[in-house]
Amino acid sequence: MEPLLKVEQSILLTIKRLGINGEGIGYYKRQAVFVDGVMPPEEVIVKITEVQNNFAKGEVQKIKIKADKRVKPFCKHYSVCGGCQTQHIDYLEQLSLKDEMLQQTVERYSGLSRESIKFSDMVGMKHPRHYRYKAQMPVKNTEYGLAAGLYKKESNDLVEIGDCPIQNENVNRVIEQVLEICDKNDIRAFDPITMRGLLRYVVVRASNYSDEIQVTLVITIYNHALKNAAKDIIRIPGVVGVGISKNKDVKNIEIFGEEVEILEGERHIVEGIGDIKYHLQPKAFFQLNPEQAIKLYSYVKTKLNFEEDKVLVDAYCGAGAISMYLAQYAEKILGIDRSRESIYSAKHNAKVNKFDNLKFHQGEVDLVLPRYFDNGLNPDAIIFDPPRAGIDSKTLDLLVRKPVKKIIYISCNPSTLAKNLKVLTKKYNVESIASFDMFPHTSHIESVTVLTKK
Repeated sequence: MEPLLKVEQSILLTIKRLGINGEGIGYYKRQAVFVDGVMPPEEVIVKITEVQNNFAKGEVQKIKIKADKRVKPFCKHYSVCGGCQTQHIDYLEQLSLKDEMLQQTVERYSGLSRESIKFSDMVGMKHPRHYRYKAQMPVKNTEYGLAAGLYKKESNDLVEIGDCPIQNENVNRVIEQVLEICDKNDIRAFDPITMRGLLRYVVVRASNYSDEIQVTLVITIYNHALKNAAKDIIRIPGVVGVGISKNKDVKNIEIFGEEVEILEGERHIVEGIGDIKYHLQPKAFFQLNPEQAIKLYSYVKTKLNFEEDKVLVDAYCGAGAISMYLAQYAEKILGIDRSRESIYSAKHNAKVNKFDNLKFHQGEVDLVLPRYFDNGLNPDAIIFDPPRAGIDSKTLDLLVRKPVKKIIYISCNPSTLAKNLKVLTKKYNVESIASFDMFPHTSHIESVTVLTKK
């Protein structure tokens, strides 16, 4: 059968909705066409760039009818940088479109009707800029010295970014100064073509609680120049620790290597929520948007009844942020995470905050959680906060075979959430789904789903 569309063909398209990656979606004779940089209900002329069996991609040539909610992007790099996807949309409209996207995705992949679920409006930010407190920026060599930036969408082309309006101002300031110091010490960026050079990424994490800043240089091999650079970096106002992490494998999607060696200063920075302090090592997971994190954790707390929900499991617990937040209310919380550094931070944080009702275990959730059940533990509720791949099939099977009273599922990917719900609803009812805009001006959606045993 001959395809409806051909590459280089120009068509008139009405954008009907926003896609999961922030692209506009229109339909040409029922075939979906994905187009970046547009929004519903715009009418656009599109040149087709790719044709597959059940969809096509195109690039906008002209916007014939603009949406009322279209705005001018505030970042000069927006048209080429792959970091943000929705800056061309008014912020309140972004929230509305993300709500619709979440509901459509859940309905499409879970088999549930949206009318059967209580959805809450997305919780946004009052000032949705400079919210990101950690940056992991690749670097490259230029004729003027080292430059850091972000990659173009679906590309290895690095866009130089001197001052990202999404990242915290202190993060931007420190990255700029770190690059200057590396230049002074003749530290060059690694070039994957020539396989020469030392520096791959500059990782900077700032604390919203203490104003402390942590710097990690991801490198290919050790060089004595790094020690000299670290002595200068530690003098940057706010910086309390400088480390290096070796990662020679250019095919490895992980940014950090296995270990982080501290060259100067402290191994951790102090983050906090209220009276709770979190000591964070470089590789430990913590929410990148602290302002929204407190709203999310507070919401999770309201969905637990501590008269009944006494024993909790915090699966994919990271550095124990949620566990610490709930520790003063629950009788016992067990945390699980695969990251050795996150679990170290979680155990350390429990001691710092003097919580003796928290226990943390390193390992894969699909291995550790069954051991809890085998040892006679029957948790009242399990909190899941998995990566984008969602909850693994073995754990889903366990939850269906041995249902618990309540599951609170924190998701960063509506598609995998919906597919997981299709399995879980064999034994659980979906009570509610709330959403939080953790990453404004991007397509990312964070949601909290409450499930109760049938």
